[in-house]
Amino acid sequence: VDPSAPVLHLGGWRRARCRRRGLGARRLDAFGLRGGAREDAGTLFGYRHYASTTVYGDTPYSSCGSMDTRKLVEGTEYYAVASAQAMQDEFPEYLHGGGCGWECQTANGTAIDRCEYEHDDNTLSEARPVDGCSCHQTGSCMCGSAGNRTAEDEAAAQMGCFTCGRGRFLRRTPYDLNAPDGHTLEEDDEIKVVVADVCPYGPNNMWCPARPGEFNAVGAQNHLDFATRPAIRHYNNNFFVFTPEPCSEKIIKRMRKATSCPDETWPDA
Repeated sequence: VDPSAPVLHLGGWRRARCRRRGLGARRLDAFGLRGGAREDAGTLFGYRHYASTTVYGDTPYSSCGSMDTRKLVEGTEYYAVASAQAMQDEFPEYLHGGGCGWECQTANGTAIDRCEYEHDDNTLSEARPVDGCSCHQTGSCMCGSAGNRTAEDEAAAQMGCFTCGRGRFLRRTPYDLNAPDGHTLEEDDEIKVVVADVCPYGPNNMWCPARPGEFNAVGAQNHLDFATRPAIRHYNNNFFVFTPEPCSEKIIKRMRKATSCPDETWPDA
């Protein structure tokens, strides 16, 4: 794996699993995220949430009602992103096969609930799934929205389809997790994101947590998969701090016109 190339399936030698808080999940010690569910705002530079990131490339048929991610943000200040399944955990059962589930198994065919990964303590560049684990998606994962959060799960942002946020990249990357300057902001300006797609757990189980309160292989409860490479000077799947905010009227109008999702799946429904 070339760690300079942002891809969706990356790995490591330390064993890491998406688990609920309190069940031995890896903690982000450098960011003060040990212990309780509430992240310390002081460690997040005034933002509310922390996420890992990747890039997957524009699609003309996103899960948020077959929207074209490139056309959606063209000429605006927004980046289209797919948010992790944990961030949009409710999916209508009546849409195109409905729901958003997964099935996992080891290399010998034994069914398991989740995959674990082994990776070096400082990098994910050569990660591999324990026992050859792999997963696949079940259901259409269409038109996802965020369910209610408990105090235990509130670190997982409520960002389903048609939601927006603003944030900045950190210098920390999955390929140098213990870098001395990792917990500093990149010099680039704040950016805006709009959720136009989903990153389902099944095919993306290392990066995208399945349920609120679970962690991915790098210890993040949130993951944003960018449809286009972020225009920062040293982007290498950098971590990201962000706060949800209302979308602009321009983006809302474009989404309303382009999406096939029913009205009840919108966040203000």
